[in-house]
Amino acid sequence: MNRFLIGSLSTLLLLFSFSAQAINIELGAQYGHKTQSYDANNYNEMESMTGSLSFYLWERIALELSYTEAQSVVVSKAFTADPKRTTIQKSQILGSDLILILADKKALFQPYIKGGLAQIYRKQTIKIENQDTYENEPETAVAPSYGVGLKVALTQSMSLKFSYDVWQTPIGGDSKTNDSAIRAGLTWML
Repeated sequence: MNRFLIGSLSTLLLLFSFSAQAINIELGAQYGHKTQSYDANNYNEMESMTGSLSFYLWERIALELSYTEAQSVVVSKAFTADPKRTTIQKSQILGSDLILILADKKALFQPYIKGGLAQIYRKQTIKIENQDTYENEPETAVAPSYGVGLKVALTQSMSLKFSYDVWQTPIGGDSKTNDSAIRAGLTWML
């Protein structure tokens, strides 16, 4: 995790060394929540919170460093007589993305695209009703990330931020999962 953070900060310093203009910084906080249910014994619930720090290198290009805490709970029971199975997955995601804003900074609507890398740490706990609880070995992986979003300016320094982000996480061998998140939150320009 330390190498990932050092690499992101080194990239930031290298990019700033080519620019003689003032640095604009944006702080952000986003929340995501999703539920799906089939019945009382079969449902999914996902929740995430993200904090971000963006450094505007030029008018429409920023380097965003982000940290996400996420939890997913999947409850399943095939038949009435079966024991209920609960799977809890906790994830921590460190992201480093370049953002290209597709509109002027003073525009009301500011769509953007982004791409970069994410370091993902995740751990699963599985509980089977009236039986044992066990944990899988924690996994750590570096994966490509990309996304799209929209900022809606409320004031000159505060905006609403909506985003859709995807990480392609390796899960062993040549297999990958596409993990995604839909988020909403606020950003502040310093």
